[in-house]
Amino acid sequence: MTETGYPTKLGGRGDTLRAEAEGEMQVSHQWKPRAIGTAVLIAVCLYISGLLVMLTPLPLVYVSATAGRKNGFVAAAIAFFLVAGLYLGALYLSPAGGQLPLQAIPLPGLGLLSHFPSVAIEVFGGGYFLFFIVIALILGEAVRYHWGIVRGGGRALMAGLALSCGIALLLQVSGVVSLIGSLKGYLEFMVGEVVRLQEAAGVSNTQTALLTEHGPEVAAFIFSIIPSLVFVFALVSVVVNLLLSRRFIRLPHLFSGHAWDVAAFRIPDIFVWAIIGSALIFFAGRYAIHKEWVEFIGINVLIVLAAVYFFQGLAITAFFLRRMKFPLLRILSYVMIILFFQTVGLLIMGIGIADIWVNFRHRAFAHR
Repeated sequence: MTETGYPTKLGGRGDTLRAEAEGEMQVSHQWKPRAIGTAVLIAVCLYISGLLVMLTPLPLVYVSATAGRKNGFVAAAIAFFLVAGLYLGALYLSPAGGQLPLQAIPLPGLGLLSHFPSVAIEVFGGGYFLFFIVIALILGEAVRYHWGIVRGGGRALMAGLALSCGIALLLQVSGVVSLIGSLKGYLEFMVGEVVRLQEAAGVSNTQTALLTEHGPEVAAFIFSIIPSLVFVFALVSVVVNLLLSRRFIRLPHLFSGHAWDVAAFRIPDIFVWAIIGSALIFFAGRYAIHKEWVEFIGINVLIVLAAVYFFQGLAITAFFLRRMKFPLLRILSYVMIILFFQTVGLLIMGIGIADIWVNFRHRAFAHR
């Protein structure tokens, strides 16, 4: 046992329940209005920030992990109703021919009003923020109860994806909007807008010519990979908030143990057959049997697995970078990865796949 009363290793079910009970006792039964108010304000600001929207769960994770489940739920509920109020004000309280200041707030989804009805935008806005709330609350539980990266991140990811599927199904089945048709029309419009802007700017290249000639096909392809793009977005959101939580939450009894070691993350080797199988399914649907639904399954599974193996490659990269003696070199290495992501990202994904046969981290330990 550690000094805080937590077991150093969670072995069986009894250890897990004991750790959960101890964790709840240490953080519960104390209302913290200041922490709740600060978290709500920061979460809402991040949500409407645009570029930083992916960090929306972070302050709510902090409250849930350090102040307990009750405070986390209260902060999440207040933030949700505040965001819902902003959407209601921006969508329904505008006078005829006028604009309210609320409509100047860059709420996600408001730009889609020309393609989707107001009710659909309202459901999207509330559901989108609820997606981040679900991730935040589950990650808060994961941090307090020492679930680890795989268990905690996996639960948050699955819950976020289930909520996304439920909202999409609700919009489609309820008849509020023809989600499939509207999305296709919006994507075709956006491809056309890209071509128009490039032509207005005097840009004429191979990409512009390709979009001009095959715009509908490009829009159709983007539509076909939306499921995998949603998965990748949810995966990145979970991983980013988990990693940043480790930096902002400085309590000694949290993030302890091997389960939170990012550099130790490894996918079971059997998943390589899923990559091979999805690639074969995609090429069979595309070139052999010419079935769009077969191609759809293959390409989406392939993108999902590519994202997962990218993070395995990133874990391997982190394993070797943290062995550097100079922190500045590590920071510069991560900056270079971000700046040259288009090329380095493929290399990192390749390292993640190659680890199945090479096992880089095991070889490094054996060499030492």
